[in-house]
Amino acid sequence: MQKYRAPTGGFSCAGEFYASVRRAGLEQSRDNRLITKTAGHMEEGEDSQGGFLVPEQWAADILHVALEESIVRGNGAIALPCTSDSFKLRTLVDSNRATNFFGGVNFYWIAEAAQKSAAGKITKPALGTIELNPHKLIGSCYSSDELVSDYGVFGQFMEIAFGRALAFVEDDYFINGNGAGQPLGIMGSGAMITVTRNGLAAVNFTDFAHLAERLLPDSWKRAVWMLNADLVDELFEATASAANQATVLDLSTRTLFGRPIIVTEKCAAAGTTGDIILADWGHYVIADREMYIAASREVGLLTDETFWKIVLRVDGQPLMTAAITPRRGANTLSAFVTLTTSS
Repeated sequence: MQKYRAPTGGFSCAGEFYASVRRAGLEQSRDNRLITKTAGHMEEGEDSQGGFLVPEQWAADILHVALEESIVRGNGAIALPCTSDSFKLRTLVDSNRATNFFGGVNFYWIAEAAQKSAAGKITKPALGTIELNPHKLIGSCYSSDELVSDYGVFGQFMEIAFGRALAFVEDDYFINGNGAGQPLGIMGSGAMITVTRNGLAAVNFTDFAHLAERLLPDSWKRAVWMLNADLVDELFEATASAANQATVLDLSTRTLFGRPIIVTEKCAAAGTTGDIILADWGHYVIADREMYIAASREVGLLTDETFWKIVLRVDGQPLMTAAITPRRGANTLSAFVTLTTSS
């Protein structure tokens, strides 16, 4: 079977593509390999509507850097390609497992050779729809003109510069976005469970235990702890009984209850709701559309620098819309759990 190769737009490497975009933006030098991104359609030609479509291969290279740097994409989020302004995903409405399973899947026992009547026992599954509408995200940076002479270095610089920045911004909105013209983050979704913080301290070991108690059982194989950097000292001081501490909290490997600890400034300030989050990103979906880029001289004329603008269309939201009532147990469960603000 022949391995799929993403289209390159006819360019031998990413650096050649960026150099061509730069010439088109600065020198109005036409390169028929460039595809102009316009408001209503795409066509070959000049950059008249704000940018050139990034060929699939070079866009993938930027996203690959973002994947390596990203908390969300790098920890199991479901990323789907999107070719239209709206992407609808059918899901099972799974909010109560006390009476059925996974949105209405039901089983029942019958005796050997008994009549297999299912009247009153079989129910239709509850289906829901998640709609993703890729939103426009714009980034910018400067590069020195000297970089252009070395295609290899130039392409690598652009991939790292935009890839790392993209990972940071996406993570922030996948966690904290309000869904209005931007992704819906887990903090603003109905799937987030907030657990009352224990006492006045920013966090203590009991808080970690209470968060773990509310995590979906199937999320234990993927979930990660995320916490604000200001909580590191609190984490260091958190203690369990001598018999459990070594197996529950391991600062040398940065694990807690066996799950990785990620320190990030994308979590809320210490002592406020969202400063520590236990999340299974396998329950989050991302829609990726196109990426396009433009170059201009702008104020960089005085310093021999090129101004770059990159535009992406992306959206994201949790697959869950609410916490789940378990088959047996006193508390609802979710893939996303956090603490309330200190009292």
